[in-house]
Amino acid sequence: MAAIAVLVASFSLSPSASVAATARATTASIDSLDFTSATVKNGSSAEIRGTWSLPDNPATPAGFTLTLPPELTGRSDAFPLVDPAGAVMGRCLVDQATLDCSFDADYLSAHPENLHGTFFFWVTVQNEASEEGTVVYNIDGHTLSVQVEPSPDPGPGTGTEVCTQGCAFTGRDNGKWGQYDAVTGTIVWVVQVGSGRSGFSGGETVKVSDVLAENQELLGEMNGVQYAELWSSSRLVTGANGWEFPSYWAPVDRSTYAATPDSVTFTAEAGHYYDVRFAARVTDQGVAGSYTNRANISIGAGNDASVTGQVVRQGGGGTGGGQASTPTVSPTPTVSPTPAVSPTPTASPTPTASPVAPSSASTSEPIGLSAHTGGSAAMESRLMGLLVFAGLTALGAAIALAAFLTYRSREPRRRSGR
Repeated sequence: MAAIAVLVASFSLSPSASVAATARATTASIDSLDFTSATVKNGSSAEIRGTWSLPDNPATPAGFTLTLPPELTGRSDAFPLVDPAGAVMGRCLVDQATLDCSFDADYLSAHPENLHGTFFFWVTVQNEASEEGTVVYNIDGHTLSVQVEPSPDPGPGTGTEVCTQGCAFTGRDNGKWGQYDAVTGTIVWVVQVGSGRSGFSGGETVKVSDVLAENQELLGEMNGVQYAELWSSSRLVTGANGWEFPSYWAPVDRSTYAATPDSVTFTAEAGHYYDVRFAARVTDQGVAGSYTNRANISIGAGNDASVTGQVVRQGGGGTGGGQASTPTVSPTPTVSPTPAVSPTPTASPTPTASPVAPSSASTSEPIGLSAHTGGSAAMESRLMGLLVFAGLTALGAAIALAAFLTYRSREPRRRSGR
């Protein structure tokens, strides 16, 4: 129960929370780990990739955790490990200090052999200026080397990004961009409605409709906010870098415009700039990596435009998989060769009986009964048998008669009591 509580807690973390250490029966081996780019700007994001493997028939719970050094801050994220068939065999969480991945016990039970996969996630490189150049990081015994270059934003008022002339705001074009939240798997799409330097003249009827591309679905509510939502600004400011732009954006009172999850219709006020925000959820668990969206903008009559935006998921992902147990095959018994059949011997021809020369005995006179009856010796034997049988029968009859007469002579005496 304690292990389950830890696992549940790890999947309900807020982006700023630290991934809880998970007690595991089997820990995956990290077979490789490195940056995907040879150089990275100090203060910017970088992608780290790696490979993992598990022994055959691992005990569960199983997974792995990587602890990041202080100079690498993880970008909060949650992503699945997907096998070639599209099944989720594990899930990973990233917070500021760790990457924590847990494998599905049912999947491991069904695919207990040849378990391996990949993963990638994003970190922010935050080195001191004195630590720029070739930097080596240690992550749980793995050394990662990367060329850290100076930050592209040295600060307000300095560097090539600061505007010194022609910095006044001249108006806005129609446009679209998105903000991807890797932890929740949602995107807020922002449609910029074009206008001049002074904003709208006032009284224009504006309709903005959203058309999602694949792997997304529109939301009517997210984090307690109803969507679609209209925002506006009526002030221009000059930033520290010298550029002038609209600022102090705020949501417009919903009672003043019509909205559905995929459209907003409003009447513009004079001197205002407008944005429309749509909310969407990705439906493929972030596997696609990039998502596009189109918006149609209609201002008054005959003033239509279409804009397209794309977001790239700067978040993690990974693969995984295994194989079912290989059945044990019994060896095929060796078949003994059939013995050769010996040819049937050829029967020798039956020898022809030689004629027997008559002996002198065959001419002598018959002996015994056969001599008187003119029969053969066999006939004589049968006659002798009949005579013996007749004699025995007569003897048996005589004995039976004697016994009967004795019984009759004694019967009157037994009845008279003598």
